[in-house]
Order: sequence, then C-alpha cells, then structure tokens
Amino acid sequence: MASVSLDFATRNWLRSLHQIVSSVKRLLLRYQNPVTGLYPPCSSDKEVGSVRDTLYCCMATWSLCQAYKKVDDDLGKSCELGNCTILGLRGILMCWMRQVSRLENFKTKQSPEHALHAHFNLETGFEIFEAEEYGHLQIDVVSHFLLFLVQAIASGLKVIYAQSEVNFVQNLVFYVERAYRTPDFGMWERGSTYNDGTCEVHASSIGMAKAALESINGVNLFGTEGSQWSVVYVDIGKFAFG
Repeated sequence: MASVSLDFATRNWLRSLHQIVSSVKRLLLRYQNPVTGLYPPCSSDKEVGSVRDTLYCCMATWSLCQAYKKVDDDLGKSCELGNCTILGLRGILMCWMRQVSRLENFKTKQSPEHALHAHFNLETGFEIFEAEEYGHLQIDVVSHFLLFLVQAIASGLKVIYAQSEVNFVQNLVFYVERAYRTPDFGMWERGSTYNDGTCEVHASSIGMAKAALESINGVNLFGTEGSQWSVVYVDIGKFAFG
C-alpha cells in the first residue's frame, strides 16, 4: 500500500509540475525575446525590454528547472528551462557590457547620467531611454542580478563564458559597493517619496546590495570548472564602513 500511495503522490506531483510549466510557457516564455533574452515589462509591450522583469521571469524558470532535476525522466524540461534562464541572464549581461564606459564613470561619480540602464530595446538590446527620460539608477537591480547569478551558477548553470565577462562582473561588484551612500530611484523606480524625479537613499537598495556582495564574495563564476582568475572578490569592510 505504501508503494502504491507513493506512486500516486509522485504522479500527482508530476502532473502539477507539468501544469506549472504550461502556465509558465503561456504567461512568460512566449514573451521572451529569442535574440536578446529579455522580457518586456508587460505583455503588450513590443519595444521595451526590462532588466527587472527579466530577472523575475528568470527566477521562475530557474525554480522550475530545479524542481525537474528531481525527476528521473524529465523529458528535457530541466534543460529547456535552464537554457531559458541562461538566455535571460546573458541577455542582461550583454546589454550592460555595451555600457562599460558608463560603469567606469559611475565608479568615480555615482551620477544618474552614468548609471547602467534598466530598460533596453527588446529586439536589439541597445539603449532605448536616456537618463533624462527614465530613472535608470536602480542599484537594487544590479545587486539582484549578482545575487541571482550566484544562485544560478551554484545550481550548475553555465552563465559566464569568458574572462572578459568575469572582469565585467567584478566591475559590477565595484558598482554596488557604494550603495549605502548612493541615492537612487529604488525598487519602485520613482526615486524620492515626493515623486519629483530626484534620487534618495533606499533601504531596499542597501539591503539588496549587502546580500549580493556577501553572496558573491569568493564565488568562482565558472563553477567547479574554474580557476583562481575566475573568482570574484568583495571588499566587505569597504562596503560596511566606507
């Protein structure tokens, strides 16, 4: 009776997983751009790709990927969902790597005009809004990317491919290390509580930055196949005490 009950429970569990995958494909994956890997902020948007929404959607596909890894015969679902997650994360990475000059300027000036963008063209991955048009300075988004990147790599996904990408991720660490004293537009993308288009220091950005820096410190971006040069380091003392 125990084995029969277990088999019945397993069948129900698999049925639930398949239903969730169907929902994810219908509600999320159909909107992921196959070239840039980005997701739009809403289903009706055909032009704008959002970094924040892409991260949220990638977390959904990654979570399902982890669930299917526990299935003996997953019909290729874990591989498909894992690859969709990689596509999204690398899409964000490629968009930001085109803005390396902004990142270098931001490390010394912490000005909104030099911030990495949070929205890109959905089809091309190029810049779509200037700093005057949209509040791109959202430190929590960059921190969220770093935090989720660590989770994805720890689960076995191959997200980072080359030394140039390792170096850029290390630069992203430098980007968020001053979050505790850098006013930004925050997770609601509106800046000051007066909603007047100005930045202010947000606890959510500071908390996300702290979590990201603590998580990525000492992480090998090539996973178990990496070497010393693919490890990212963080000056925790610098972040904590300035």
